[in-house]
Amino acid sequence: MNKIILILSFLITSLFSNDIYKIDSNVKKFLTTSEINYIKNKKTIIASSEFDYEPMDFTIAGVPTGYSIDLLNILTKSLGLKVEYKTMPWTKLLESLHNGEIDLMHTLYKNKNREKFFDFSYAYLVGENVYIVRKESEHINKVEDLFGKKVAVTKGWLEELFLNKYPQIEKVYFKDLKQKLNALSIGEVDAVLNDKNIANYYMKKYGYSNLKISNQVIQNDDKELDKYYFAALKEESILISILNKAYINLDIKYLEKIQEKWFGSKKESQLIFTINEQNYLDTREKIKMCILPGLTTFSDIKDGKATGIVSDILNEIKNNTNLSFEIVESKNFKETFNNLKEKRCDFLPSVEYSEKNSEDFKLTQPFLEIPYVAVGKSDKKFFSDLSELEGKKISVVAYTSLIKELKEKYPSIEIIPVDTVEEGLDLVKNGKVYIYLTLYPIAKFQIAKQSYDDLKIIGRLLKPLQISMASQKDDKVLASILQKTIKTLSPTKLNSIVNNWTAVKVEKVFDYNFVFKILAAMLLLIALGVWRYLVLKRTNKEIKSINFLLSKSRKQLRKQKEEFEAIFRYSKDGIAILDLDLNILDLNLAYLNILAYPKNELLQKNFLDFVIDNQKDNMRRIFKKVLKKGHFDNFEKTFIGKDNKKISINLSLTLLSDKNRILITAKDVTSIKLLESQSKLASMGEMIGNIAHQWRQPLSIITTSASGMALKIDLEQEIKNEEIQNFSEQIIEQAEYLSKTIDDFRNFIKVDIHKQPVSVKDALNSALVLTLAAVKGNYIEVIKEFEDDLIIKGNKNELSQAFINIINNAKDKLKELNQNDSKRYLFLSTKRTNGNILEIKILDNGGGINKNIINRVFEPYFTTKHQSVGTGLGLSMSDKIIRERHHGIIEVKNEEFIYEGEKYCGAAFIVRFKS
Repeated sequence: MNKIILILSFLITSLFSNDIYKIDSNVKKFLTTSEINYIKNKKTIIASSEFDYEPMDFTIAGVPTGYSIDLLNILTKSLGLKVEYKTMPWTKLLESLHNGEIDLMHTLYKNKNREKFFDFSYAYLVGENVYIVRKESEHINKVEDLFGKKVAVTKGWLEELFLNKYPQIEKVYFKDLKQKLNALSIGEVDAVLNDKNIANYYMKKYGYSNLKISNQVIQNDDKELDKYYFAALKEESILISILNKAYINLDIKYLEKIQEKWFGSKKESQLIFTINEQNYLDTREKIKMCILPGLTTFSDIKDGKATGIVSDILNEIKNNTNLSFEIVESKNFKETFNNLKEKRCDFLPSVEYSEKNSEDFKLTQPFLEIPYVAVGKSDKKFFSDLSELEGKKISVVAYTSLIKELKEKYPSIEIIPVDTVEEGLDLVKNGKVYIYLTLYPIAKFQIAKQSYDDLKIIGRLLKPLQISMASQKDDKVLASILQKTIKTLSPTKLNSIVNNWTAVKVEKVFDYNFVFKILAAMLLLIALGVWRYLVLKRTNKEIKSINFLLSKSRKQLRKQKEEFEAIFRYSKDGIAILDLDLNILDLNLAYLNILAYPKNELLQKNFLDFVIDNQKDNMRRIFKKVLKKGHFDNFEKTFIGKDNKKISINLSLTLLSDKNRILITAKDVTSIKLLESQSKLASMGEMIGNIAHQWRQPLSIITTSASGMALKIDLEQEIKNEEIQNFSEQIIEQAEYLSKTIDDFRNFIKVDIHKQPVSVKDALNSALVLTLAAVKGNYIEVIKEFEDDLIIKGNKNELSQAFINIINNAKDKLKELNQNDSKRYLFLSTKRTNGNILEIKILDNGGGINKNIINRVFEPYFTTKHQSVGTGLGLSMSDKIIRERHHGIIEVKNEEFIYEGEKYCGAAFIVRFKS
């Protein structure tokens, strides 16, 4: 029956999921545009599913179920995603994730090797790894108690890696936890290591009544094997980011519901101490503790008693464990830490969880996180990141790793350590520092004081302070006791304590003698009530202001980040980032496609490794110019790609704002240059035809003159000197015309890359001479109006080529006109406008260009002609020559005009050069 219900539930969900799945509004507001687009395009993710990892991930009648499955279904539903589960053995799933055959794997531990390939989510379940033994066996207090014994393990699980460090323990391999518990139950092995929740589940479900949970597994290196994560390939890190945001915004009631479903209701369990731990407690009536003084709402001592958040947490521990504490007072932080080091007290209940403190003391796992905020003057603007405070001074309480982190990350900010909160706030108040970094509850309390009412919270650090407990380095027994006591702290209770102290609790300093002389007791109560109301009102307004400014800053940062990521990832142009030694730091897919190398090879190379040898020195000079000017735009170089293939690349270089990196944009122009060359060769072929056409008439005149003289000689007729003179002049004139035509053609095909003063009118006239025969051969009448000229710096041959392409385009369009219906005209004119601008117009009466394509005529490869007639590069070349190489302007429009009383319409190409 259960199987039928599960199958029906699965089918119903599958049938209607397309209609009900959409992104939850509470989650959507935290997603970036890229993440929302990813969800819309992805729609369905493929996730892992194991056969038998109860209660986390297993199948019933082929349907995936378990804690991790339920959680993933809730998260993906809030994201508008569907999940398709792929069920196979664990090792196969891990291999499939490596190969990209599945998008996501869950119920996974994290280690350094896996972090090389995968991105991990936040830990979605933190358990407690314990030793499981038979009831008649003694408790396992430490791993050394297993020396000489047999422990059941599963191949590839992290328990195996943990036990590999202890050759004194014999490992016996089994397929899964059920087999391991069976072996333990019948005495084949002495212990099993597993998560406490999962072990309890199996022992209850499968009736292992002769087994018991022993103590927690404590590793010497303080690493944890009891956190579960979602994991995806690094290339799919966006999926992990999306799941993190969904998890953070998940209503706690859903987590409580599925935890109760699979692990039962959680009640505070009674602590079980080992014999050593109990003996330790029995020999001490009270455990001595040091308290960090002067931290107001967080940690302080008043009248010999602890007060603040730490005090309430200690009271909660007392209620849960019956432990008793004795306070060892100190004046400042330095004295507090010295008291612990010199064993005047046994432990410190609140200390930063840091590498430095772990060297001096034995630390528990963190049990509390409190955010750092920045307190500044009321007239200062809110900031979203400390990088905005470059060159400023800030104060930070001493004895925290935050000082070292800030100095390394923000070397331009001067850090001033202080011993007390008041000292830090006074520095801000007196204008000696810009901000004071402290914990949020402390900041709220101090700002509410009358003496600091001109200060406010103007920023927040993303990384919170992690709080743990510290004991003496050699007191491992107390460290174990403290670790167990913090397990009794309910997250709900901790949040309640922090929230209670975050609310403003301020005792204002009044001169009560003066007050009693002026006001009655009732008026004082009313004044206090009004004061509290105003403080709360101001606080609420301040919180709203901070949240608004923070939200605005985050949106701006997110938008800028998304824009840069989109440009970098999806740009059709290659983009690479270099350091100042020209080593390649990063590049996009388009750049990889240009050079055809895999990314890992390029990241190990220097940029100049791919430039041909005879251009490397020039490239070095260009990079030096970039460092001085900040950029160098639009130049071409030849690179060596995969298999020694030569590639022509158009480059632009920009020095990034940090002055330590260079951004390169690259476009592969190899094919364009080849087609440009082919296009020019085609133009040359057409010109040769034009020359042949132009030579016919001169050759005919020369032939006629020579034949006439020869005929008179044959007929023995008298040839007069004037006739000889006339024939000779005709032959010389036509020979000079032929020579001029050869010179024009030779000058056009001459390869000359140098720029020099060029007459625009001469370049236009040269283009007309070279195309005139073809134009007239198609019965096109040319009307010239060359009024003005302009001398510019450029290349005459290139400029003529640009005009030739436009003239040929007009000629091809005019050829489509029926001669019987309309005459064919081509107008060429030059004139100055606005004094220093020369305008060249090339106009035909071919009917104009279709308005749907007129904006595309300058695009490379765009043509409306048959592929045997046009390449689509002619006008693109003209645009490139005029705009990029001669800094002119070219545009095209359809123009109606009247000529000789007739109305016409045609395409007008207008070119402008500025003197």
